[in-house]
Amino acid sequence: MIELEHISHRYRRRRSLVDISCEFDSGLWGLLGPNGAGKSTLLSILATLREPESGHFRVNGVDVSDDVNTIRSMVGFLPQRFSLPLHFRIRRAVEYAAWARGVEPRECCVRAGAALDRVGLVDRADDRVQSLSGGMRQRLGIACAIVGDPAVLLLDEPTSALDPEWVGEVLALLRRVAAERQTMLIVTHEMQFAREVADRILFMDEGRIVEQGPPAAIFETPRDPRLQAFLRRVG
Repeated sequence: MIELEHISHRYRRRRSLVDISCEFDSGLWGLLGPNGAGKSTLLSILATLREPESGHFRVNGVDVSDDVNTIRSMVGFLPQRFSLPLHFRIRRAVEYAAWARGVEPRECCVRAGAALDRVGLVDRADDRVQSLSGGMRQRLGIACAIVGDPAVLLLDEPTSALDPEWVGEVLALLRRVAAERQTMLIVTHEMQFAREVADRILFMDEGRIVEQGPPAAIFETPRDPRLQAFLRRVG
């Protein structure tokens, strides 16, 4: 459960989030909206990589202003653009991600092996990062996000840079991963995935929440003209 109360954020002179108050309960949430809507900013605040200009949020009852380290231990994050040292062995990259998330050093190897197994890369554990294709690097990124076994998983456009032949593979992986998480938020432009897999959809525009609800309501009977225009553009 994520609870946001009056979250606002400003980037330079532009307000990127405007008084966001909502709750994300268990299940998979698809975050939709045009570029610049504030989706990535929202995820980075929930991942504690940015501080809001005002407002606060709680994860499973823990307020970020009281215990940010506990929040970080409960949240896994895969940004839209991420990089890993190309010379690292794949297992080492995931072990490092586990250590960075606060996993006890003696447990990092075991956690890394389990995460690689979940994403289907355990047989490549001793290869170097640079040997992976685009789709496999996204799988590695997901392994790094889930290695701490977080209750909440935040994924920002996990298929945006992929060639078409890899998109289906990564989306199928996300379907499996979603079943293991309490709450999962995915920023996506993959409308079929949002329609078929998401439990609920949240549509944002100009830093505000415009409409939210189950996929059937969002896609079949959109009420707000901005959502209607967005769905016409993306098909």
